[in-house]
Amino acid sequence: MGINEFFEKVLGQKLPNQYSWGCFVPARNAMCLTIWQEEICHGRAEVHSETPYHTKAGHINHNWTARKNDLELVQSGVATFGVMISCGKLVDEDKWNIMQLNSHQVFKLTDLQFDNDSQKWTMAVDLCEPVKVEKVCFDTEAALKTLTKSKPAFITVSKAINLGWQLVGLNEIVATLMLNNKQRMTVSLFDGSYSR
Repeated sequence: MGINEFFEKVLGQKLPNQYSWGCFVPARNAMCLTIWQEEICHGRAEVHSETPYHTKAGHINHNWTARKNDLELVQSGVATFGVMISCGKLVDEDKWNIMQLNSHQVFKLTDLQFDNDSQKWTMAVDLCEPVKVEKVCFDTEAALKTLTKSKPAFITVSKAINLGWQLVGLNEIVATLMLNNKQRMTVSLFDGSYSR
């Protein structure tokens, strides 16, 4: 099974293009990012580089820009999972192609961090506790329960949900909602104010 078929038929979301590095999966309210097995080091997976990747024509790679946007959702508390792929090569080899894909399990990604030296973003990945693909989703019920501790935010989020918004992410600072999988709104857990 190829990566495009995996995203479309197993996760339920077609990739934006055949070379995409992952995407938000609305049916699961989760971000699913491809991660190279070869780039996992000390329990952390590389998820993005601040140094832009360029096409052969010299333009900034569209997938690099898309991943940068994906990280904004990750930072706003959207549940994130790594789809493990492998090229079966050494890290310093030039061209990588997907040789293996774990199509039965994904891996929870947490703790997004930026390393100034390498100029790369990494996330913690627990390889000992894979998640079955059918269990990939954002736990809306648990998030709403947590939100009750912040009355102003809970009120704003509840009103938004009644207007058709969907809660897709939560961290210690904001709740993130989406409308029609396009518009995004964040709600401050401190005072319930929101921005779009």
